[in-house]
Amino acid sequence: MKRLRFSADRLALAGIGAAISLGAVILSFYVTNLSLSLNILAACGILLPLTKKYYREAILAYVAVSGLGGIFANIHVLSFVLIGGFYTILTVFMHNREPKIKWYITYPIKVAYSCFVFFVVYYLTDILVVNFEALNINIEPAGLLYFLLNLIFTIAFLLYDALLLWGYRYAIPLVEKITKK
Repeated sequence: MKRLRFSADRLALAGIGAAISLGAVILSFYVTNLSLSLNILAACGILLPLTKKYYREAILAYVAVSGLGGIFANIHVLSFVLIGGFYTILTVFMHNREPKIKWYITYPIKVAYSCFVFFVVYYLTDILVVNFEALNINIEPAGLLYFLLNLIFTIAFLLYDALLLWGYRYAIPLVEKITKK
């Protein structure tokens, strides 16, 4: 029976990715104007071990950043937990899986996950707040308003997904060149 072990190279790459992600998560809490950009940077930190297909190390980095980010950024770490960390690992895993998962299976999963994330950040937390009175928008049925916002969020989420996979494919040769022995 082969024993699974962590190598120093794998842990170092995951540690660097975790440090980038944790710094970005903490900064996104304190610099609210750049929170979206910093959350994307946090997802890029998790991408580092994933470029070498180090899934266990990426999960380890994700758990560490989520735990430490929860200490420093309280509930605002939730955007990283749901989108920047877990979703990044899930998307890269589905992208690299052999045999390949067909797009007509992955996209409904991604849309359902997008709806779940929107529900969490819109109803259960105060992370996403839209003041329609200040925007002078009046949409009467509350269900229609929720549907429209969820539709916009899902479109943005699928765009994020495409850019995430593009960034992943772009980062593979860069990380390979940097980590070459």
